[in-house]
Amino acid sequence: MKNTQKKKVDVTIEIFNSLYIVGLIFLILKIANNLQWIFKLVRKWEIPKDPFFSKINLINSDVSIVSYLVFAVTYILLFGFVALGLYQLNKVRKVFIDNIYFTEEISTSFKKTGRFFIAFVVSILIVDIALLAWSKTSIKAIQLFSTEQIVFLILGYLLFFLSGIFKKGTKLQKQKL
Repeated sequence: MKNTQKKKVDVTIEIFNSLYIVGLIFLILKIANNLQWIFKLVRKWEIPKDPFFSKINLINSDVSIVSYLVFAVTYILLFGFVALGLYQLNKVRKVFIDNIYFTEEISTSFKKTGRFFIAFVVSILIVDIALLAWSKTSIKAIQLFSTEQIVFLILGYLLFFLSGIFKKGTKLQKQKL
């Protein structure tokens, strides 16, 4: 019985590790893609034919190249929220590997990760709205949401939920002792 339970826990940790690694790969690829766009912009000092990473189409707008550059660098900096969230998940991963589950550290790390992911979504939306206002483009704000942002928003709230569960688990564990 215990051996089967141990295998289930090991599989769960492996899945968590895999998701963490996928998150890191996503972050690295996303930043690399955005940096590649910026390098094309700076190298030729003209707007690349590749789409800008905002959902706002600025090809025929009067936005200057310098403005493009500022918005592009801002997008990359906002991925710092995702990096900080993954850093917090790495803390959880390390504790899970030690077969420790209900601690304040895990609850706090899940909550911080959720905050970072939600901050990422809100910040991207704010930058997109600023870009929308700057370019005077007529797009509805709801169209600015990408699938990526919706996934991070859901993950952020899910991690808040998990934080609460682990916090209650920690309290119950303390009551038993």
